[in-house]
Amino acid sequence: MPYLLKNISNLVTCANPEGKAKRGKTQGDIYNIENGFLLFDKNILFAGSGKECSNFIRTNNIKDIKEINCKGKTVMPGFVDSHTHLIFAGSRSDEYEMKIEGKTYEEIANAGGGIKSTVKNVRNASKSELYKISEKRIGNFIRYGTTTIEAKSGYGLDLKNEIKILEVANELNKRNKYKADIIPTFLGAHAIPAGMNKNDYIDLICYEMIPAVAKKKLAVFIDIFCEKGYFDAKDTERILSAGINFGLIPKLHTEQFNSIGGINIAVKLNAISVDHLEVIKKDEINILKSTNIIAALLPGASYFLDMVYPPARNIISNGIPVALATDFNPGTCMTENMQAIMSLASVKMKMSAGEIINAATINGAYALFMQNRIGSIEKDKQSDILIFDFPSYKDLIYHFGVNMLKVVIKKGKLLINEL
Repeated sequence: MPYLLKNISNLVTCANPEGKAKRGKTQGDIYNIENGFLLFDKNILFAGSGKECSNFIRTNNIKDIKEINCKGKTVMPGFVDSHTHLIFAGSRSDEYEMKIEGKTYEEIANAGGGIKSTVKNVRNASKSELYKISEKRIGNFIRYGTTTIEAKSGYGLDLKNEIKILEVANELNKRNKYKADIIPTFLGAHAIPAGMNKNDYIDLICYEMIPAVAKKKLAVFIDIFCEKGYFDAKDTERILSAGINFGLIPKLHTEQFNSIGGINIAVKLNAISVDHLEVIKKDEINILKSTNIIAALLPGASYFLDMVYPPARNIISNGIPVALATDFNPGTCMTENMQAIMSLASVKMKMSAGEIINAATINGAYALFMQNRIGSIEKDKQSDILIFDFPSYKDLIYHFGVNMLKVVIKKGKLLINEL
């Protein structure tokens, strides 16, 4: 059955007629339609004015339309979260309390915390347990408007358990009850497992993990934590190059705590995105601005760790396309709420409402190479649609801390309907 949303106070389409990710001056161009009309089934059929919509319906002889009056409402695309660590087991809430008390990372690790705690819990969990836990989390993402979720491995750190996580991600993509798109990323190079030296682990990643992931077609992307004490620029180039040879698209965690050459490798290997960038330097911004690489900024991690925020204004003013993502994970950003991330982007990174909305929709889609399917409300794209109970899109950022989302539509199906 086709649906018609009519009398929409603000229909925020995030359209990209330029055919590119939003960047520089276009980062804030959301192509808002006042008193808009939106006709859809599984895909978008029409978005525009009431008169044009009536002509479209008549010309195409569309019948049995269910109408929803959206006067006083704002409609926009579903959010696209291009950086999450969705699939894990266990909690690190005790570790969080230790951080607040001033304990160092080393002290927490010596007490059994840190990534090794999550790795232990993931290795002990079955696939069905991981599926159940993760599907529940998808429901949390949906409630705050995220309809597409990237999901990384990286909490297995051996062949068996990295494969297990990616198999869960693929199963979630096929049959999660919310119909959310779950996009798998292989992040075997997240940390070095206990009992192995780095060179041996990199060999394992390159010669066993990557070929197995590719053979089973379990991931779209390959990622790496390029950071002091983890994997350096040389390691990054070797691992990502191995992934590219097996058809995986590279992306990087980089410039979060230290600058050690990750940006140069990202440009050399034509990565789809560079994520974090809290400590990115001016010369690295200059390198990025001549590329099409998406800068995926994760202000939730800065908030959670009480550290510096990415320099979004400098990045945008240099014409680099910006996406926003949650970085949902148990150690450094335990939230599925994209709206909270958007508020942080406003207050802490001084992004405008339009820039933020594009960053959470169409540019997120570009960071996942899904811009032709999702991220904007345009004809023939997937019907991933949000309806908010306020008349102006600016209220999404202004009215913080309260979820005003009333309707979530995924692939034309109403998942939440509180109108």
